[in-house]
Amino acid sequence: MSPKEINNPSPQEKGAIKALLEQIWKNHSVYLDTHALLDESMVDTQKAAIILSTDLSNYERFSALSEFKNLMKSLNLRLDLYGIQYAQVCFINALILGILDKNELLKDLEKLQKITDNTLIYTFISKQKTIKKDYKQESKNSHQALDDINQSIQKICDDDKVQKLLQEALLKFSSIDFSIAVTGVVNAGKSSMLNALLKQDFLGVSNVPETANLSVLKYGQEHKAKIYFWNKEEWEEILKSSRDNQDMKDLITQLEENFNISKYIEKDGKTLEVDFNSLKDYTSAKNKISTLIKKIELFSMLDFLKDNVYIVDTPGLDDVIIQRELLTKSYIQKADFLIHLMNASQSLSQKDTEFIIECLLTSRVSKLLVVLTKADLLDQKDLQEVISYTQKKVKENLAQRQLDQELVKNVEFVCISSKLANDFYQNKGGNLEQSNILALEELIAKSLYDKNKIALNAYKKELLLHVEKLEEKTNLSNKLLSYENFELDQQNKLIIDDFKAKKDKLKQIKIELNTLFNAKDENTQEVTTLLHLLAKKLKEKLIDELKYNQNNKIKNNFQRLSTIIDTTLKDGIFDLLRELKYQSECKISEIKNTLSMKYDFLKGVLVQNCDDFKNKVETKIENIFSGKLFVKLKSDLLENLMQNKDIYKLETILEEQILQQLQNFGIEKIANELKHNQEFFAHLELSLNLYEKEQEEQLKDLKDLILQMEQNEQNTKELLEKNNIKLNQLKTLKMELLNAK
Repeated sequence: MSPKEINNPSPQEKGAIKALLEQIWKNHSVYLDTHALLDESMVDTQKAAIILSTDLSNYERFSALSEFKNLMKSLNLRLDLYGIQYAQVCFINALILGILDKNELLKDLEKLQKITDNTLIYTFISKQKTIKKDYKQESKNSHQALDDINQSIQKICDDDKVQKLLQEALLKFSSIDFSIAVTGVVNAGKSSMLNALLKQDFLGVSNVPETANLSVLKYGQEHKAKIYFWNKEEWEEILKSSRDNQDMKDLITQLEENFNISKYIEKDGKTLEVDFNSLKDYTSAKNKISTLIKKIELFSMLDFLKDNVYIVDTPGLDDVIIQRELLTKSYIQKADFLIHLMNASQSLSQKDTEFIIECLLTSRVSKLLVVLTKADLLDQKDLQEVISYTQKKVKENLAQRQLDQELVKNVEFVCISSKLANDFYQNKGGNLEQSNILALEELIAKSLYDKNKIALNAYKKELLLHVEKLEEKTNLSNKLLSYENFELDQQNKLIIDDFKAKKDKLKQIKIELNTLFNAKDENTQEVTTLLHLLAKKLKEKLIDELKYNQNNKIKNNFQRLSTIIDTTLKDGIFDLLRELKYQSECKISEIKNTLSMKYDFLKGVLVQNCDDFKNKVETKIENIFSGKLFVKLKSDLLENLMQNKDIYKLETILEEQILQQLQNFGIEKIANELKHNQEFFAHLELSLNLYEKEQEEQLKDLKDLILQMEQNEQNTKELLEKNNIKLNQLKTLKMELLNAK
């Protein structure tokens, strides 16, 4: 491990770190270099919290744990007093430099207080002053540095195919989207908050919300809106699901009386471009034509939306159109950053609670940000009470569902006053600092930075791979140029034989994979049984709800029934596939390790392939809940529940109805693919074919090089000099890549 040098800590900081170590380790404190810092890729708050919580009282207990041993190994450090104290200094320096997030670190330290007393380090960290990071600028600088290296590689590369790949990488990594989904019940203050983020009065604000439709805000060179209407098939589903919803029935009747619906609803879905002035004629909640609209894209030259950031402004969670609510949920599931708005001066609704829990279970974001709006109407004590009450209700609901109550710790709260921020930006007074909108901006910037960091690491890997291949090719050229003619023939034969041996090994690998792929599964009924149990569970929940309503003379609530269907099916299907996915990944890891040990030249192919497979599986599972079959099951069930008043008759037919539709979801197929790792093998076979093709191209390049040398014998010295210059340039570029943040 090569520590990086950082700016000298001040004498106070230097003394404080040494004093801390002496308090923690007493006479076992060792002298350390207070300038040391781990590579940024090794640093995260969870690792830091564990290492920093280690002291003389728990050292032996922690050291015996395999997880702790693996943690020290991941930091490339020995498991001893020196190694642990060295890591502690590195993590404190990372905190001071703003590499570690102070609030996240404190939260992780707090979690560890259940197993060890880390009060001393917690107090020390809470008092530390840290450098504030400009996340946006740092991402730009890192990206620009890699782009510059890419262009430098292109200049010294004489292979057209590699140049094309480098140009494609330049484009691919410059267009990484970052989506922010904003949700909340009607009148939660979405438009006001978004205007505060955008720093201008861009979206309509009033007591009657203007954002009746799902709107996607994107950067564009001109102000315009693109309206997408429902297609014919989608509209038929909306009509079908409206039969037992009186609000929707009334709305449809008004539409048919006032509009020629066929003008807007077309087979493939109509799109319409309008300017912003005409937008209110379509999207206002007062205008019933908004019901015919699926979504709207808004384009504007807003600084906040630069660098491929886009905002999904959702309709209220209490949307009466099921299809639009499902569309909203599909955007939410794919969002990189999720903001749920709640009016701080209004009580927590059941819809809010259910939505928060659903996001914790199904969203891909690790944290859900709950933004309490209109915070200027309450004092700090009242705001804290609102947060505590929300946490309490979420925990209670998690307990009722027999879920882990610790999930509530993945909900973060920020209190803002959009009014104070908007007034400030519009020169009407206000107070930017008191509005707390800057805290929200920083959280978004940090999340964008984290996503870019992952993408930039992938970009860096890709560029390193190209540099290493160019180095390999140039070194081979030098090697051949250095041989006499009789030696050259022998060397050519050795290299060509090596290529042929790899080709034979690839054939053997494909035979081995075919054997693994065709292994029989003895337990074929497992998934079918679990689907039967899920259908039974959903039936029981729905019947219990209907019976409760009937006994208490309560009218069946359409939204409540819809939520029961949503949560029960999603929880059940995710549980079913999550376990199979875990088993599949374990098996894949085993196969990957076996093949890597047996065929060393395949390590790179296997690592990339495994990542691609995991992403594809995640997408398949998510798509179950955003597809037409899920919409159909939900609308059919709701129609049956609202129409059929005979609960006992429903009890006899409901389970079979649910099961029949669940069987159309293709869950058995996905489960089977997971169990047999079919997607992985298909991915791997494709990668192996590409690798084989690459080897053949390298062999062709080698033959071309030999031919070139035979024809230009007198230019051998010139070619060697040219190659050596190229190798030095590649060496410099490789060092720049390895040191790139």
